[in-house]
Amino acid sequence: MRHTCFAILLLSGGAFAQGPQALATADELKYLRFLLLNVASLDHHPTAVQSFEGQLVKQFGLNIQESAAIHAAGQTLKPLLAQHRQSSSAILAGKTRLTPTDLAALARLDTQREQTITNLANQVLSSVRGETAGRLRAPGHVVASAVARPQQ
Repeated sequence: MRHTCFAILLLSGGAFAQGPQALATADELKYLRFLLLNVASLDHHPTAVQSFEGQLVKQFGLNIQESAAIHAAGQTLKPLLAQHRQSSSAILAGKTRLTPTDLAALARLDTQREQTITNLANQVLSSVRGETAGRLRAPGHVVASAVARPQQ
């Protein structure tokens, strides 16, 4: 009986320790944004996107489910990017000057896109293994520290 109670405590403690992943930091989001925009690209040939996704598998050691999660996030983002491109074009069509209303509408589109990217990045981080999430977070820190380092 004591052994059973001890095992239950260990298992519940392990489940608690593996709780939800922390949200991506601003530095981490910069790289994850780059990753998601490439996977969801409207401008890259599908073969190029597929090749990029294949490189992510190698670079980050993704398993099939993790690769599928990143692909699905890109597929979720792609229609939004297309809609925003169309909306932006409609706002800008035939204009040489933008009104405050036009600028506000473009700002709303940007805000919506960035919020969607943030949500998808956090969704990806929470759907992959902890060690994979760490590897996906690392490039943002590397770039941020390189940028912050004074040039010599």
